[in-house]
Amino acid sequence: MVRKLFLITLVGFIAVSIGTAWAGPQMNPGKWEISTETQMTGMNNMKILPQTHIQCMTEADIVPQSKEASKECQITDIQQKGDTVSWKIICSGQGGQMEGTGEITYQGDSMQGTMDMEITGAGMHIKNTLKGRRIGDCD
Repeated sequence: MVRKLFLITLVGFIAVSIGTAWAGPQMNPGKWEISTETQMTGMNNMKILPQTHIQCMTEADIVPQSKEASKECQITDIQQKGDTVSWKIICSGQGGQMEGTGEITYQGDSMQGTMDMEITGAGMHIKNTLKGRRIGDCD
């Protein structure tokens, strides 16, 4: 009897653990307004005016990315731990190739995070600070 109770408890614990591990971050899908503050270091330290874009965020499209960036950049190695999503990014365009990593943490209808990138061969570092909020349903 004790052994049977132990096995039932163990199976229940494993089921809850697996369900939690497979659950996505606490992000409410919909239309999100995402602001990006950019700071560049290297040749001369520059701070670029904040940029804002609107993106339809879903559980399948969980990494914030403007339409312009999505044409030049490739997101890879997306990982989730709890409410935090991390990724690698490679961009190629007129400014040269850039590589970096990003990480955001969702909290229901808001999110915040960073993305760090290096311009290959130029010795320049770009740090983006991301903040977002859900503003409604997707069109």
